[in-house]
Amino acid sequence: MNTPTQTLRVVFSLSALACSVVLMLFVRGRAEWTDAFWLQLAAASVALCVAGCFVAFRNGGLRLEAVPLGRFILVFLRQLAITYIASGVAVSVLALAVIYAITRSGPNALALAVLAGLWLSLWLAPGIASFTTWRALRGAGAGERKPRA
Repeated sequence: MNTPTQTLRVVFSLSALACSVVLMLFVRGRAEWTDAFWLQLAAASVALCVAGCFVAFRNGGLRLEAVPLGRFILVFLRQLAITYIASGVAVSVLALAVIYAITRSGPNALALAVLAGLWLSLWLAPGIASFTTWRALRGAGAGERKPRA
């Protein structure tokens, strides 16, 4: 059984939408939470997601062809774990620097930074893992190994 061709596109789209909502809440989160705020947030998030998906999907990007389901699952889960750990560390370090610069409190900054890194990586990692999985599996259908460049 082969993996459905649009699987990575669906995962990337959902990750991009979640990340765009988080970004819009970060940018506009201090505004009054009215019905108009939520409509603007939804519209801006969808527009960002559509723009990101347009760039990612052009020229057949993130489309799989003839990749066995078992191989896809192994590659995707490995890429997801690596990406989650790497993005969690990167976001935590960045958040630690920003939060410590603002608060000058080490323990509080560290706790908030780790929490931010682990939470934001939940939404970011699937989108990045979609790209790395696609690159690893592109053109490697039916168990063929893709030669490294």
